[in-house]
Amino acid sequence: MFKFAAGVVVGLFAGYLLGLVVPVKFFLIACLVLMTLAALLFFLFHLGIRDFQEY
Repeated sequence: MFKFAAGVVVGLFAGYLLGLVVPVKFFLIACLVLMTLAALLFFLFHLGIRDFQEY
């Protein structure tokens, strides 16, 4: 739980620093693209691992 809280704090700090450099609209578009890719990869690997559990 402590590692999770530390990760959230570090993520917020990094996001704040990035927000000073990168425009907000570009940052939002990049976040949406990355979240979509992460969800896609999660579903692919989750389904793939479930299919090949006998190995």
